[in-house]
Amino acid sequence: MADVQLEKGYLRLATELMNEIIRRDFSKRQLAVLHFIIRLSYGCHRKDCFIEKYNFFETAGINKVDIKKELKFLRECGVINWDEKDMIFSINKDYDKWQITPSKGFDKDRFDQIIHQNLRKKVSETLTNQGGEVSKTLTDLENLVSKTLTNLGVKVSKLLTSELVKHLLQDLGNTWESKSEEVLKDSIKDIYLKIKEIDDDKDDDKMPQNYFIEYEKAFGYPPALLIADFTHWIDSDESQFTEPEEIIIEVIHRAKKQIPKNPAKYIAKILNDLHNLELYSLEAVKAYNKKFDEKLANGGANNGAKVHQYRRGDVRSTEKSNDSITGGQVGRLGKRKSI
Repeated sequence: MADVQLEKGYLRLATELMNEIIRRDFSKRQLAVLHFIIRLSYGCHRKDCFIEKYNFFETAGINKVDIKKELKFLRECGVINWDEKDMIFSINKDYDKWQITPSKGFDKDRFDQIIHQNLRKKVSETLTNQGGEVSKTLTDLENLVSKTLTNLGVKVSKLLTSELVKHLLQDLGNTWESKSEEVLKDSIKDIYLKIKEIDDDKDDDKMPQNYFIEYEKAFGYPPALLIADFTHWIDSDESQFTEPEEIIIEVIHRAKKQIPKNPAKYIAKILNDLHNLELYSLEAVKAYNKKFDEKLANGGANNGAKVHQYRRGDVRSTEKSNDSITGGQVGRLGKRKSI
């Protein structure tokens, strides 16, 4: 039987922060990352932790190909602080800045009611070895005076008061907003609504864009192969993109306008073509796209040629040429049969 005791170590974590982790719609891998960081920081009575190598996260059950991706996602969404140089990690306690949507089934009023019920009446159940009997002790926390049991006749450390125990939750009224209406602009709901209203073609200085979020808003959750491509262009030594994440977002925005049948395959091909064209910076990509748009607005190439945006060399016409030595014939040339 496991012997679990506080003397062997415990987590000193604010319940408000834990409530927020429960409220947000984190994936299984993201929760594993958060729990791992919390255990190594707050579990060691520190505000941050040192995790020397990425593969250490495999201890938490995270596949090695997903570790860096999930860390970058949580950092860009404002959930964790991460110093890549020194490999120092911590939880961002200012959860108003987290860009993670709440779980659909979360009901704050109901959650507070459940917590309040458990705070008012503490039921301790201890299985004994004598016939498997269960001893139950009801404790009224409003009359709880001392945190530790004292002997009779010994003066207690805290005076009994009629005031509400400080850790009992009060009805905050607002479910989504921050505690004060004066800081509504920093509330979770406000941030969530801003994400919905962002025009894909505009840069928002107040909120950093994330390529996962941008793709998910446009086409749904990205498939595994596309995630691998994103990771390649961001982390691989073969990639010469100076601003890979910004370039990926630019390509996603362009793809959204085209409405391709297979957006993942379309985006992967464009990224590869941009790299082949040696367009390594966001400025170069935008300049190339602008030039293409102007050319397209002016009617494309001469003689009705079809314009291929990401192709090296001059634009070639797809129409048949009267000057062709084959007379416009396509396919294998051979002797004509006599009639």
